[in-house]
Amino acid sequence: MKKAIATLTFIAALTLAGCGKLTPAADVEPATTTAKAASAKIEDTTSADKMKLIGDKAAGTSVFAITVDNKTGKSIKGFTVKSGSEEKFPKNMLQGDDMFLKNERRMLYYVPVNSEGYAIGSSDAIANEEYLIKIDFSDDKSAVLHQFPFGDLEGCELHLDKDVAYIEYTSKSDQKVSTKEAETMIASMEAENQAATEADKDDEPVYTQPVYDEPIYTQPATNQYIAPTTAYIEPTTVYIEPDTQAPAPTEAPTEAPSSPDGGCIAGQGGGALTW
Repeated sequence: MKKAIATLTFIAALTLAGCGKLTPAADVEPATTTAKAASAKIEDTTSADKMKLIGDKAAGTSVFAITVDNKTGKSIKGFTVKSGSEEKFPKNMLQGDDMFLKNERRMLYYVPVNSEGYAIGSSDAIANEEYLIKIDFSDDKSAVLHQFPFGDLEGCELHLDKDVAYIEYTSKSDQKVSTKEAETMIASMEAENQAATEADKDDEPVYTQPVYDEPIYTQPATNQYIAPTTAYIEPTTVYIEPDTQAPAPTEAPTEAPSSPDGGCIAGQGGGALTW
């Protein structure tokens, strides 16, 4: 990614350095004449001391103060500048709900962040630093100006073509410059890099979390304790009434009939009785 950014910076630097030669003077002159006429109309109603500001008014050799004409066809709600040494854009330089209206001219004051190694007041080093301007439009779209040439201009016009922002200005060497071609090239390269990054993400293996069967806990059956029941049987006593009646008389023994041997059993002396 750093390599891609470095490439963009190198190409932008080369392109912007020759931007005065990208568009023939014959093609630029009519647009410049129109722009000057429009600027003159704005200046009739807006003097420098009453002009609205972008940023806080400041003075000094390390302060950039330029005029900016909004020719984008849209109102601007966010405007911020950062140097190449800063990681992110700082806060909005427009105050509150103050819109930078289309066809409006403002004075931009920008005090660069003192980068590491720069001596205070080192205007050459500050002027040669890379600067980017982020613009937020009222329709919530954004654009970035790359390699903004603070050290080579006193004023510029902001333009917009198919979401690509660029500037037109007259350099200190009195050349008519447009950054449209350079910004379009940078936007195209950024789109290609973004597409390549997305493609790399698609090629990365996707880890899928394995699905595990969640064990189902079954409550073990419990043996229900049934208390033994003992049926108590009340013992019963049956009382039998004794028979009080006198026993029936038994028959008296009868005399056995006499036997031929005189009623005697052999070997015994007397007769035997039978019942």
